Amino acid sequence: MQDIERIFADMKKEIAEESKEEVNEILADVKKSEDDALVTMQQEAKKNADLRLKQELEEMHSEAATEISQVNSERMKKLIEKRDEYVNTIFTAVEDQLHAFVGSDEYVTYLEKKAKQASEAQFEQAVMYVREADLKLADQLVKAYGKQIEVKASERIQLGGLIVEDQLSALVVNETLDEALKAQREWFNKNSGLVIK
Repeated sequence: MQDIERIFADMKKEIAEESKEEVNEILADVKKSEDDALVTMQQEAKKNADLRLKQELEEMHSEAATEISQVNSERMKKLIEKRDEYVNTIFTAVEDQLHAFVGSDEYVTYLEKKAKQASEAQFEQAVMYVREADLKLADQLVKAYGKQIEVKASERIQLGGLIVEDQLSALVVNETLDEALKAQREWFNKNSGLVIK
């Protein structure tokens, strides 16, 4: 019986050792699975955090770019308004000087000179246009032109000067202060250095 007890004891001991080994293996597998799961979860969490960070940075860059664009647009608008204000101030002063010139004796001499220059175009059937206020100078302008020409008022001329049109060829000599001022404004805009970039 002692042999049986010893056999049972050995079997019990062997079963306990095998069980302990299996438990240790299971525990090791569980530990490895937990470690693997933890690593996977950490990697997934880092990936999600990186993705979220990237999205937030992109949103911040987009918002900043929009804000910068709006600020630049507003700045540009203010600069353009200021430039236009300067240009208008300059050309308002020029128009005031032209109005003063048109009221002077020098203006009559200027118109006569322009009429004489326009006659060099050798139009065969010309009509001269002036401001309504300048119709009183028609005889002097015809004399300066050097040949017979019909003189009419034109609403196209606001500041002063004259236009001579050939009715046959539709060619035009525009010697108006309006056209000269317009040309000067264009020249000024191109050459003044007040270009906004």
